[in-house]
Amino acid sequence: MPETLALLLHRGGKGLVAAARTAAGRELVRKLCELPEIDRVVVATRCPELWDDLPVEVLVDPPGEWHFGTCLGSVVRSLKPRKLLYFSAGSGFLLSLEELSSLVSCRPCQPPYAVLNNFYSTDFGLIVPPKPRLLEGLPRDNPLGLRLWEGGYTCYELPRSAATQLDIDTPGELQFLSLHPNLPTELAQALAPVPTERAKAILEVLSQAGKELVLIGRVSGEAVRMLDQEAACRVRVLSEERGMEALGRAARGEVKSLLTLYPLQPSQLVARLSHIADGVVWDTRVFFAAAGLWPLPEDRFSCDLLLPQEVKTPFLKELAQACLKAPIPFLLGGHSLVSGGLYLACELAWKGKDEAPDRWKPLPIQLESHERRGGG
Repeated sequence: MPETLALLLHRGGKGLVAAARTAAGRELVRKLCELPEIDRVVVATRCPELWDDLPVEVLVDPPGEWHFGTCLGSVVRSLKPRKLLYFSAGSGFLLSLEELSSLVSCRPCQPPYAVLNNFYSTDFGLIVPPKPRLLEGLPRDNPLGLRLWEGGYTCYELPRSAATQLDIDTPGELQFLSLHPNLPTELAQALAPVPTERAKAILEVLSQAGKELVLIGRVSGEAVRMLDQEAACRVRVLSEERGMEALGRAARGEVKSLLTLYPLQPSQLVARLSHIADGVVWDTRVFFAAAGLWPLPEDRFSCDLLLPQEVKTPFLKELAQACLKAPIPFLLGGHSLVSGGLYLACELAWKGKDEAPDRWKPLPIQLESHERRGGG
């Protein structure tokens, strides 16, 4: 029975995003294996061959439809750890060894407690103790924080940064990540095909006074406050449907967007946005769901990369064509683009600039308690 178990859930898959997740997960696992505070490092996957060269224990997922809660709960039931450090593949890989050590050693109160990267949209966290019955029904990890809070855990958040908030989920955030100057070799190779021109243009907007950036989608108040301090440009924000996945609104067809209140085709909307901004960063999943669409990943990802010739859904094809021809840069993606992607963008925007503010001072971990928050 391990005292502390570090667990990475890896679903594998094909394509650019899957390759980036695997490379990021392998980098994270290398770091976890160096930590003496961790007794056991386990990867649960359907692609064991991708992990043979690393000193980790591999658990092969059973065949059939993959379910997050079933997978996570079965590992906890089988290995019975007292402390669980859980990561989704694609999260946590930017954390330093020191930050990982601080996280796994953290004890903010008496159990049960959880220390999470994001309370309302969780990608990784420390759970003490992990209780399988609370985990097994979860369809995905987004509502993990809410489920633990409802189950009586005191929940805390880590300070927000690119390292804690970035989760590889769509090609949108990969366009920022590809510009990172210190990527590990495997991840840099996986990101080699990613276009970076539009991401570079957004970084220029962020660092120039007088420019204006428009953010659309599930943009948090914390991200807006960060931009107020870190960005030189003005920022116009349309924040809506926060917690869309965690609350199950997308699955129930309840998503609404102000953008769909106007009788505009995607090309008309892009034209209007181009008149009021110098750049747009757009979590398009709210827009799609509100329009009654949830296309297959390959269509969503081709739209994110502005490859209209590879998009089959007419609505997305028109959007990709319009953004590609727009006179300003449009960066499209999902929630991670307007959360961790924005934190990373602000860090990258000032690198190499003499006028960069003094923003990277080391700070002690300060945990924000959700003990008295509501569950919504």
